[in-house]
Amino acid sequence: MWRNAAGIIAGLMLFMPMAHAQFARQDFIPIPIEDMTEAEFLTGQKGRIVTVAGALRLPKIGAKLPVVVLLHGGSGIGGSKNYVEVWASVLNTAGYGTFTVDSFTGRGAFLPADVRIPFGKVAPIPRTIDAYRALQVLAKHPGVDPTRIVLMGFSHGSHAALYGNTERFQKQYGSPDLEYAAYISVYGICITKFRGDEGLTKPLLMLHGVADDWLPISKCREYAARLQKAGRKVSLIEYADARHAFDAPFLPAEVKVPDGNSVIDCSLEEGENGVILNAVSKQPLTPEDPCVRKGPTAGYNEAAMKKAHEDVKAFLLEVFAQK
Repeated sequence: MWRNAAGIIAGLMLFMPMAHAQFARQDFIPIPIEDMTEAEFLTGQKGRIVTVAGALRLPKIGAKLPVVVLLHGGSGIGGSKNYVEVWASVLNTAGYGTFTVDSFTGRGAFLPADVRIPFGKVAPIPRTIDAYRALQVLAKHPGVDPTRIVLMGFSHGSHAALYGNTERFQKQYGSPDLEYAAYISVYGICITKFRGDEGLTKPLLMLHGVADDWLPISKCREYAARLQKAGRKVSLIEYADARHAFDAPFLPAEVKVPDGNSVIDCSLEEGENGVILNAVSKQPLTPEDPCVRKGPTAGYNEAAMKKAHEDVKAFLLEVFAQK
C-alpha cells in the first residue's frame, strides 16, 4: 500500500507548485480509502482498499489552523491555473489551511471517460469515503484544529459535500466522534434524490451558475427548498450568466465539450439495491436515456469567480466564529 502511496504522492507533486507565498508549510499525506461502486456505497458494502493522497498547505506554523478540504471535479487536481489551485491560494491568503485530495490517481482514473458523469468507472458518491478519511487524517495533524475543518466539493466532487453531510452516510462510513464543521458545494450534482438526503447535520453552502447547462441549477434549487422545508441550514447563492466551471481561469468564456454528458433534463432517484433510476420512467439510467444530452458548455466568468471567493470567505468566518 505504501509503495502505491509513494507513487500517488509523486504524481500529485507534479501538479503542485512547490513555492507559494500564501503558505508556510506543505505536507503530502497518503489517505487509505475503500474504493467501491455507486451501488456498493449506497448499500453499505465493503470496498477494496486503495490509497489516494492529499496536499496539506498551512499558511502559518506553530498554531492549530482551520482547514478547508478540497475535492476536485472531473478534470482532476490540474495545474497552476486550475480552479482548485486558485481556490487553495485564495484560502491560504485568507489564513486558512487547505487539503487538496487527489481522488483519481489512486483509483487508476486517468482519462475523461473514467470519470464521466454519470457513467464513468469512478462514480461521484463513493468519494464521500475520501472526505471522511481525509477528515480522520487531518484530525491527527499537529497543525490542524480538528473542530474547524470544512469540506468543499466541485462538480464530480460535490456529492461528498452535498450528501456526506447526512446522518445516513456518516453512520455508515464516518467517525461517530468526528464531523466536518460545514460543507460547501460548487456547481454541484443535485439531480439524484437519495434516501435520507434531507438529514443534514451541519450548515451547507451551495454555489451555482444560472447559465450552467451541464449540471442544472434548477435541481439544486429544488434540493435547497426541500432542505429548508425540513428545517436544515442551507444557502444557495446563484451567479448570473455563469457557466459550469465559472471559477476556472484557464478556460475561455465559453467552450463546448462535445463528449460531455449533460444531465440537465434528468431527474433521478435511488432505487432498490443502490440502483439509480430515471424518476420518470422508473428504469435504470443508461447513456441512451432520452434525458442525457451531449455537448454541454463550460466557461470562465471572472466576476462570478471573485464573488464566489468572497462568499466562501464570509461563510467560513460565520462558521468558524461559532467554534
